[in-house]
Amino acid sequence: MQQYISMDEYALCIMILLFIFVNALSIFHKRKKAQLIISTTFLAVITVLAIVLLESNTYDIFAANLLNIYPFSMFFVALFSVGLIMVNIISYRYSKDYFAFSLLLGFVAFGMYSVAMAYSLIEIVLGIELVSLPTAFMIMVNGKENIEAAVKLFILSAIGITVLAFALVLLFPFDPQLSLTSISSMTGYLPVLALLLVIAGLAFEASIFPFNLWVPDVYSGAPANITAMLAGINKKVAFVALFEILFITMIPFSAAFSSMFQVLAVFTMFFGNIVALVQDNVKRLFAYSSISQAGYIAIGIAAATAYGVESSIFQIAAHLFMIIGTFAIILWLETKNIKTVQDYLGLSSRNRFAAFALTIFMLSMIGVPPLMGFVGKFLLFTSAINQGLLYLTLIAIINSFISIYYYARVMMSIYSKRPHEKVSMDWSIATVSLISLIVVILFGLYPQPFISIASTVSMSL
Repeated sequence: MQQYISMDEYALCIMILLFIFVNALSIFHKRKKAQLIISTTFLAVITVLAIVLLESNTYDIFAANLLNIYPFSMFFVALFSVGLIMVNIISYRYSKDYFAFSLLLGFVAFGMYSVAMAYSLIEIVLGIELVSLPTAFMIMVNGKENIEAAVKLFILSAIGITVLAFALVLLFPFDPQLSLTSISSMTGYLPVLALLLVIAGLAFEASIFPFNLWVPDVYSGAPANITAMLAGINKKVAFVALFEILFITMIPFSAAFSSMFQVLAVFTMFFGNIVALVQDNVKRLFAYSSISQAGYIAIGIAAATAYGVESSIFQIAAHLFMIIGTFAIILWLETKNIKTVQDYLGLSSRNRFAAFALTIFMLSMIGVPPLMGFVGKFLLFTSAINQGLLYLTLIAIINSFISIYYYARVMMSIYSKRPHEKVSMDWSIATVSLISLIVVILFGLYPQPFISIASTVSMSL
């Protein structure tokens, strides 16, 4: 571990604090374009600083043992920042109150960074709360028609946070600081019960079965730009917290928790894919698809190895770009009153780029080579096979075949021959879709650099 604090680390912390402060000021200056430029610039700088620290292989704990700077945390700080940039761009035009969105985005970002750089369980719980509750308010300020989704998210998030808080109470007598490294040395039934409660609380956020029943209603009821953030980033924050807790604090119980996540992965995959088969609303269809993707990511946790974590990290990054790109196009189509599978008939004649991008994202989610989603699933299945979990791999492959049906329904609608007037896509949706498309194709064709980064990140954890 380094014995000094580098300027890059100070700069990263200062930029995060300035980002929150600048976003808070957005409600006063009311200059929409300026706010977009400022927010995007700050997030881009945070991304660059995180990548610099990741490449330099920095290991430091500072700020009164609050911030843990190491490759795992810096990777996710960079990944979340890129995701927030894309969500911010599509929200610029399509959010009804962009200034309220921008204000709340600062708190959400701070929560995400807190979880990624957490040194203690307290930081993880507070970070999850800072992510969940402002997101509910983001949905609420977007209009009366979104209040039901906001209330559902608020109530379920409150339940999840309450469960996490109760777990903290159980662990507090053992270590008042609740540092992640000290929890692994605790003995007795209370720490085990507390860790089970932590998993249950985070499962609400990660949309793992059976804690995912809120997902379809909230995803379909929220504005698509917020749904993109929920599916693409918020869910991933919960998985980051699970990684930190499972692979730092639960080493003595790894076999038992591996078995538990094997069961959770199976039920999550089947639930998401089977219910998606009967969906007609495209947003609900991708909500259930997102649940099934959480099941695939959980396979890496079930493998309980560094390679398993590496595979899950790769799939998390792949799904972030796939789902944000997908919901960006869904958001644009919703403004044209195109919401159901039937409404997508002849989309290719309306806008060829939208049809092509959406098709690529769906093929990647299925796991068709040579796309990033295929590489992610290949790594996950390999990690399971290496641990002798052949049955889990077979179940995952069966689920991938099940998903072909509902994705194919959408693709058949898109390329059906229906004459329509061409519609141009605005710059914000086109930009986010293009970024996502490039990443999904590029790291599908040439995944080795990203796999190497994921390997370094998993080993650092």
